[in-house]
Amino acid sequence: MDGTLIQLNVVDELIRRIHQIADVDPIGQYRAERDDLDVIISNLSPEGQRYAKMAFLEILQRHVDNMIIQEGGPELVAFLARNGVKRAVLTRNYERNAHVMQQMYVAAVNDATFDLIIGKDTPYDTIHPPAQEISKADRIRQICNILGCATSEVIMLGDSIADDIVEGNRAGCGGTVLLQPKGYNLNYFYGTTIGNTVERKPTLCVERLSEVMQLLAAQMDSKCNDHLNI
Repeated sequence: MDGTLIQLNVVDELIRRIHQIADVDPIGQYRAERDDLDVIISNLSPEGQRYAKMAFLEILQRHVDNMIIQEGGPELVAFLARNGVKRAVLTRNYERNAHVMQQMYVAAVNDATFDLIIGKDTPYDTIHPPAQEISKADRIRQICNILGCATSEVIMLGDSIADDIVEGNRAGCGGTVLLQPKGYNLNYFYGTTIGNTVERKPTLCVERLSEVMQLLAAQMDSKCNDHLNI
């Protein structure tokens, strides 16, 4: 969601704040890990973890309060809806924040937006929120079970190699698309050591969501022409 459907504008602030907490933490300051923010937080003292999580939530909430829709997002969602393609949101953000984003898309599209939203606190195999975060690969399988499709029929679209591309490939998605606005890797700070070379390779890289829509439209036209023998 963040960085794909919504413009990501808190990355630098998150990095700076969590690193500041780690640098003065009695345990975290001696840990060399500065790649994955979740790992950094888990390596802090109990008090440091509490401060870091509070800072993380405060920054994310400010981001939610000032959400900006990603350019080309409403057009892509509307295109998929018109063509009967199911649409699911899978995010490490909280489900309630994803619903705020959905309402923004409803206002922009004035039509159907998403068939399903899965956040970090969405129940997995019980009615209760998960005690720990579920991997996106398992969440993709959860989505497929709910929507009644195979993972090979899914196209995973995201802005993070570690969080979206690796997890999509591990789940067996039919395709993985990496969004890099203006060629810029939005999640350069996260998970640079996660996944092997094959898992980290996207099927396609795009700079704009409009490119995804154009490619899908061309693919649909090609299949239609083949069916009609044109």
